[in-house]
Amino acid sequence: MSVLKIATYSLDTRWFSAVMATVMIAFISQLYGYEVIAPYFFIASLTIFLSVAVFKIIQTVLFYKDVLNELLNPEKTLYFFTIVGAVNFAGICFSRIFHFYTTANIFWYVAIGLWLGISLSTFSILFLNRKSEDRKIEDVLHGGWFFATVGTQATALLGVIVAERAISHVIFIQVFSFALWSVGASLYLIFMALIILRCMFYRFDSTTVLSPYWMNIGAAAVTAITGTILHQHIQAVGGPFADFLPFLKGISLLFWSFGLWWMPFLIILAMRKLAYSDEGLAFTVGYWEIVFALGLYAGSTIHMVGLFEGYYLVVISMCFSIACITLWCFSSIFSIVHLVRSSIWVPVNDLTINYVIPYRFKLHGRLFQVKEVVNEWLDQTIQGVLKKRYCVITNNNLTCLISYDMLTKKWYFDQVKD
Repeated sequence: MSVLKIATYSLDTRWFSAVMATVMIAFISQLYGYEVIAPYFFIASLTIFLSVAVFKIIQTVLFYKDVLNELLNPEKTLYFFTIVGAVNFAGICFSRIFHFYTTANIFWYVAIGLWLGISLSTFSILFLNRKSEDRKIEDVLHGGWFFATVGTQATALLGVIVAERAISHVIFIQVFSFALWSVGASLYLIFMALIILRCMFYRFDSTTVLSPYWMNIGAAAVTAITGTILHQHIQAVGGPFADFLPFLKGISLLFWSFGLWWMPFLIILAMRKLAYSDEGLAFTVGYWEIVFALGLYAGSTIHMVGLFEGYYLVVISMCFSIACITLWCFSSIFSIVHLVRSSIWVPVNDLTINYVIPYRFKLHGRLFQVKEVVNEWLDQTIQGVLKKRYCVITNNNLTCLISYDMLTKKWYFDQVKD
């Protein structure tokens, strides 16, 4: 298998969060008046977007069964909303930074089509897919589900921005954007109730991936941003939602406050993971999710200043902006180092059965030796780590699942099947 195929196969849909994170740096720069550097960050985000999009298209063509399995997996299916979010935030930057309003309109129409297709497919899978007794809520539910809210609210946000320059159908766009904002807010409340249930009654151990849970904050922030811009637009042009202005103002503050309330818990969970995990500071695409969430919250805080004239909020916004930019630099360096050094560039054929046959492992104090390899396949974890998995039979005829982490080059015992 060629290097290109390996790189394509290992692509994680979550890489679109790197696009949105970089767009947020451009967005924050523009909001603070640094209009000179904002275009450069946006061009960087477009470069990342085109690269990830091209690899995703190639992945869909070459490995369509694996992409379909990813879509059918309840744990990963809602990550496809990152594509919707990336398209929308790119359109927002075209409008706000370059003032290419026609281009922004085109991006909005594309985003609506993507949102409809991904919404219908992903939620149909969640609602209609056959449920398994072995599937537990703590294994399927995570903060990445909030990307459904992010994609929905980003579509509503770009819709409001399009309505500002629209010559006709302004009221229709306003109604459509308000409806999308309402759907996104409702999804957030539903998912947050499930997440709190998961946090209160199910265990968080040191292996739990925490980065998706930062989207709890990001989804709340983008809901607040969309609410404030909707408020400004309706206040300026009027329309059927003029009576909802106090409601929009209050709900935007509610979501912003809830994001701020949630943040200390995420910091505590992150410190606990670093203290008890033996993995150290390993690379994960999730760093970009954290950057994106911090950028959204910094942006929402800036908009809160305009809505409530609370200029003391500028200090809070600047703190989050500095944290976002710092982590963006860290994630960029870490990502480049990972792509250069990662063993995903090693051809899969180099991992032969010879690596497996001598393998031994301990279970409940007993030593087992691999006698036969029944099956082998490539898999990608939620962290984006590429693993070679094996179904093996041991010397006492026990069927087990074991895996080889291609990044850390370590073996792991996964499951006893029989």
